[in-house]
Amino acid sequence: NDEDELNNYILSQSIFQDQDNWYPYGGKDKSDTGNFGAFETQQPNAVPALVEKLTNSIDALLLKQCRIEGIDPKSNSAPISMPQAVEMFYGIKNGDFSEVSKKRRREIAEDTQIIATGNRERPNILVYDNGEGQHPDDFRRTFLSLLARNKTGIRFVQGKYNMGSTGAVVYCGNHKYQLIASRRNAKLNSSGKGDVFGFTLIRRHPLTQKEE
Repeated sequence: NDEDELNNYILSQSIFQDQDNWYPYGGKDKSDTGNFGAFETQQPNAVPALVEKLTNSIDALLLKQCRIEGIDPKSNSAPISMPQAVEMFYGIKNGDFSEVSKKRRREIAEDTQIIATGNRERPNILVYDNGEGQHPDDFRRTFLSLLARNKTGIRFVQGKYNMGSTGAVVYCGNHKYQLIASRRNAKLNSSGKGDVFGFTLIRRHPLTQKEE
């Protein structure tokens, strides 16, 4: 299957065999205390774990629109709730989609998608969003951070504790491979770092004989 094919490829490439190219999720300090608990205690099954990914996608869309409007998400000018954010950035009163046309709903829905490929028993799940995105230099403090305070003080987003999305990794096959790919939204990429697309691969750390 695709997971075995990926694993065989990784085993055949020197860049992946060099352990200095792998880092503990959440930072080097997590290598001492472990990050196992954060991954294993999030969701009781795969469905809410997948929903958590969509939650983060919705947050990313709202944060993109907020920043495009030139509003600091943590400021008093920012929305104080998700319905208010949806009304402010999408023009949908009280965030209520019941009065929105089917065409408009589809336009908005296309910015967040779940795509399944492969077989039914072991599908490959792709979660896509057209949100704010992240520059590769910022992956460690955003996608790969753990228990940080990235969204603390932002009242209109759902993800607050910077750990919920790790729960999906538990359900990613035998090796727990999860690929994250992103680029910063062009309208927000003012850092001068360049408009580049980056990726990072997550896996369960294979224990050496000494570690076992």
